[in-house]
Amino acid sequence: MKPTMHRGLLTMAATLIMTGGATLSAQSGPCALLTPAEAVKHIARGQPTYNETPDVSMVVGGAGALCEYPFGGQIGIWRAPKAQENLEHFLKVWKADKATRHPVSGVGDRAWIMFPVPENEYKDRTAYLVAHVGQQIVTVALFARDGAADGPMGQVCRGDQSRLKADEKEDCKKILASRSETQESLQPAVIELAKLLVERVRAGKGS
Repeated sequence: MKPTMHRGLLTMAATLIMTGGATLSAQSGPCALLTPAEAVKHIARGQPTYNETPDVSMVVGGAGALCEYPFGGQIGIWRAPKAQENLEHFLKVWKADKATRHPVSGVGDRAWIMFPVPENEYKDRTAYLVAHVGQQIVTVALFARDGAADGPMGQVCRGDQSRLKADEKEDCKKILASRSETQESLQPAVIELAKLLVERVRAGKGS
């Protein structure tokens, strides 16, 4: 069965500040920065994609665009002259503007990452990186996944297994090994993806 993705305030913020103008196709703007295979590697990260494709990029503040991947992430490009201003407005609408910003070295001209505390259990647990590339800003978000070990089946498997069949006990091994990700655990994956995107933006792609 296909799992339900909880799309949190990150997506809502993009929708709220979307302005008029030409809508980009899923093959242009930031969506063009990654091939389908790269999206599977860096965003799906071993999880099934169910053949879902990126959502159409949204023109944000007239100076940027976001590309939404239904299977676990978002990338964006924010353009001069108001890249920083529009990004800060986006973060404020998302209610993440007060989250602690941790400096990251080796990504773009300068970069930082944050792990905003979600408002409730239905909101995405996000690792969000911001990298400056000249007058442009590249953003990368990955969403932490809930593991089966922390769900209802995990509770069953941690209980009395004497009534379980042999194959069910084997399934329990896999379930208990599927631990939930933390936002902080996503930092290496976010940095790796951000470096790739920065390289592409420097080469003039995604425009």
